[in-house]
Amino acid sequence: MMHIHIVRLLFLAALMQLTCPALAEIVQESSGHGSVYFGKYEPKEPKSLADIPQSVAARLIEHLKKRLGEAQYAHLKFAGGQVIDAKELRKTEPDSRDYQWEIPAYILQFDFELPGTPKVIFPVEISLRANASVMKEINLPAYADSTDKQVFHSFKDLMGVIARKGFLEKNMAYKLEYDEDGVIVKKGLFENNMTVRLEYYEKLDTLVWKYTKVLSDNGYAIEMKSIVVNAYSGKIIRTTKSRAIR
Repeated sequence: MMHIHIVRLLFLAALMQLTCPALAEIVQESSGHGSVYFGKYEPKEPKSLADIPQSVAARLIEHLKKRLGEAQYAHLKFAGGQVIDAKELRKTEPDSRDYQWEIPAYILQFDFELPGTPKVIFPVEISLRANASVMKEINLPAYADSTDKQVFHSFKDLMGVIARKGFLEKNMAYKLEYDEDGVIVKKGLFENNMTVRLEYYEKLDTLVWKYTKVLSDNGYAIEMKSIVVNAYSGKIIRTTKSRAIR
């Protein structure tokens, strides 16, 4: 069976930032939107929701508004994705018949804008079947059904929380970047090799800030400590230590 590669490289991206000798930066859940590799078969890449069937787009929008609510839905901006034709895939890649995972018909990606300074653009994704039913839910909380996610805390707001766990940083500086529309999208810089990552924590259906700091680096192995904090309640979810070999 052909190996399917999802181009995300989450850990590698984080490790590259952590090994920077002077500074570490705030990064998003991934280094951007990824894609699924289907061998010789190349899915179509929609430029907007107008590039997928109207009935599918309508059902998708209805679902997203119901899950996120009108206010949060307004912060979504279409970013791309893949449209997979199952018949063409099987024709081009016969081994795809043996895949041990369900193949979506639509993998659709969005950028979700969160409040705060610097402004964070969070990459999100949802997968649909051919009939527009949800195969893999969007990696955002069900805001419409939540009463505890009214206030989103920036990573700066929660520095006091992690400071009490030995993560106090001094002399913070901020570097801003802009997207094609001139909107500030990131970054905050910290001294002492700290990386801050925004992630979706499915178990609690919430966004979290994950603060990771290098404890030691002997050139061969890196020891790190991470604190995961609920971006809405400000409560620490877990604290872990990990070790990576170069």
